[in-house]
Amino acid sequence: MSYTATIETSASPHQAARQIPADLEQWWSTRVDHHSDGFTIRFNNSHATFAFDAGGTKTHFFWTCTDAHMIIEGVPDPTEWRGTRLVWLITPAPGGSTVRLTHKGLTPALPCFDICQRGWQHFFETSLRDHLNGAPAAPETSAGVA
Repeated sequence: MSYTATIETSASPHQAARQIPADLEQWWSTRVDHHSDGFTIRFNNSHATFAFDAGGTKTHFFWTCTDAHMIIEGVPDPTEWRGTRLVWLITPAPGGSTVRLTHKGLTPALPCFDICQRGWQHFFETSLRDHLNGAPAAPETSAGVA
C-alpha cells in the first residue's frame, strides 16, 4: 500500500490547489527550480524532478517523478522515487477543504519507505497543513549541494 495521508485546511479547494504547486518553497523546500512542465526540488544533498501530468482537474492532479537522486543512509538505490507518482485530491469540507496525498509507488517494499514516510509526515501532514492554514510552515532549508 502506497503512502497516503489526509489533512484538513481552512483554505478553499481553489486556494489549496493553487498554493500547493505555487508555494513549494514555503512548505517543502526553499530550493526549487521551476520548469514550465514541472519542477526539481532539492533537500540536503538529494533532488527529485517532477513533471505535471496532463489530465486531471484543478482539484485532482498528478505529478510523476521523472528523475531522483536521493542520498539516504542505508538505501542503496538513490533512484527509488523515479517513476513514482504524487496523486493530489482536494475536496470541499466545512470551513475549507480536505487534501489527500497519495505517493503511489512509495510502499513498505522500498528501503526508503520509513524515512520517506517520516518526511511526508513532516512536509505534507505538518508543514503544508500549517502553510495552508496561514501558520508558519517548516520547509527544508539546508544548503547542501545536490
